[in-house]
Amino acid sequence: MLRPPTACYVRRVPVSDVLTTALLERLRRLNPAERTVLMRASVIGHRFRFAVLTATLALAEERVRAALETACALELIALETPPGDWYAFRHALIRDVAYSEFIGTRVRPIHRRIARALERCADDRGNALDDLAYHSWAAGDIARCLRYNELAGDRAVAVFAKEEAKKYYARALAFAVPDSRKYRRLSGKLAALGAEIHPSGDCSTDPVPPVRWTPG
Repeated sequence: MLRPPTACYVRRVPVSDVLTTALLERLRRLNPAERTVLMRASVIGHRFRFAVLTATLALAEERVRAALETACALELIALETPPGDWYAFRHALIRDVAYSEFIGTRVRPIHRRIARALERCADDRGNALDDLAYHSWAAGDIARCLRYNELAGDRAVAVFAKEEAKKYYARALAFAVPDSRKYRRLSGKLAALGAEIHPSGDCSTDPVPPVRWTPG
């Protein structure tokens, strides 16, 4: 039976918005077909057989294998030794985020409609800014996510809410085009708050450990 990650499993390893954003950034390096393969694998479980995964997808075996090789190169999953039919996610959090993305593809349009309704209905968008920032981010709406999360971050800075500001800026940074003017501006704002911007574009704050994949 296919089962989602259990509730106790999620509670044992809390995931901050910043770390989740870093993991999503890794997933976004995959093309759409590769992301589909990885998200489907996350539904099967922490470990999954190539034959079972292929049977659930409308893709040729060569394309599935190529997608898994790309995910291995990004250190998202690993081919178990000795080489054979079994793969495993390199970290429990990677599977959680991939599974959430699978679910998100179904709820994302709802978040998009909520964000647009908030734009239409809010008497003062400033009062709805937190909600606009969240729903545009959850919707994957690039333009609105960049706009509202940067505005929310600026407002948080103005009231000395440093951790809140980092959260908003990190969300926006994940959607910014690398090396663009907006990307550099957001990186500068995060750096001013003490967040570390890695060469890959991932960002983390001091309480969040570096993301390295060897666990399971």
